[in-house]
Amino acid sequence: MPSLRFEPPSPTEIVPMKTKYAMRLAYDGTDFCGWQTQRGKGRHVNPKQAIEETLVSAILDLCDETVTVTGSGRTDAGVHAVGQVAHFRLETDRFSIENLRRGLNHRLPESVQILQLGKVPAAFHSQRTLSKQYSYYFQEGPAILPHLRKYTTWCRNRLDGEAMHGAIQALIGTHDFAAFSRSGVAVSSTVREITEAEVTCEGGGFPMACHAAECKVWRVRLVGSGFLKQMVRTIAGTLKEIGEGSRPAFSLATTLESRDRDASGPTAPAGGLWLERVMYPVQEGIAFLMEDSESKQG
Repeated sequence: MPSLRFEPPSPTEIVPMKTKYAMRLAYDGTDFCGWQTQRGKGRHVNPKQAIEETLVSAILDLCDETVTVTGSGRTDAGVHAVGQVAHFRLETDRFSIENLRRGLNHRLPESVQILQLGKVPAAFHSQRTLSKQYSYYFQEGPAILPHLRKYTTWCRNRLDGEAMHGAIQALIGTHDFAAFSRSGVAVSSTVREITEAEVTCEGGGFPMACHAAECKVWRVRLVGSGFLKQMVRTIAGTLKEIGEGSRPAFSLATTLESRDRDASGPTAPAGGLWLERVMYPVQEGIAFLMEDSESKQG
């Protein structure tokens, strides 16, 4: 009688442990379709590459791993950042933090660079934010300054910064911002909280210092718990009309109360908008992300 042969049970499949990383990014959004990879076909799909897929490609090239990169939010086509935060997971652990950052930056285009990178706890998620800061920049002067044309919006007329700053104070607090959101975008709520709002003159700075009297850069700065699609750009477009005198300063408050998108001004061009910082609740393991926020809050 032949002997019976028993096969040992297959060992439990071992799932490789993955390390979670977070990074703070700076990018020039001019030549990108925005943060998110575009799907589908047709004339409405932007043919430019997304920042998200640019990062995925660099990580694949360096680490030989296909990863998902999750950003704190989705900036639109043409919008810039100096404080975007994103996270991803890696199986490989053969790079030091600094070598990983340098290796990825070497493979990324000069228009996208990693400023900070570090390991974070598994529970960290880039979208669980405390607040974000966006700024919109207007350029004022006799002509467009060529080196700022992609990063600011030129105003043909002089702006009344005092009127703009006074008007924007109406936005501080918790309000329904439907009047400043892009119509046709489905969201569960259009209520958001703005904690800081100001309009300041940044002068010209280098290399404009010698022409400060003629050229100015106006900054519209907003800090809030969250923002609707095109919300900051629509607020900026409305403020520009106030600054130029074609709309009274008090109209920003009445527009907010109306909840009517048709009552607000035009959506300002994407090139003047910057995501400047993303802030998180205090938690262990993300000190390298918190340091930058705290220094700017100081």
